[in-house]
Amino acid sequence: SNSGLIETLSNIYLNRMDNFLIDQSSTKQNEFYGRYQNQIFFTWNQSLNELEQILKSMKSEYHHLSFDIHIGKNLNYLDLYLENRHGLLYSRVHHQPNQQPYTL
Repeated sequence: SNSGLIETLSNIYLNRMDNFLIDQSSTKQNEFYGRYQNQIFFTWNQSLNELEQILKSMKSEYHHLSFDIHIGKNLNYLDLYLENRHGLLYSRVHHQPNQQPYTL
């Protein structure tokens, strides 16, 4: 199976994008960045216009990318629930409604 090779190559490819986003957010305070496989999550406390400009420049370099932007106080990401509680990032395990909360 080539799945190990494909995963390694995609990680090498996505590393460039990771570095770009981390560079953009590292100059800002109180930002968070994370990636699991091909899904990226980061917080953004600057203007929506600045974020759109960054995503536009990424889209011009990586034509095949698609973005889902969620703006709000909370979200579910994979098996994680995140919430902004007055500037503090609160997290807990999120159980998908279509999955059992435990496995035997």
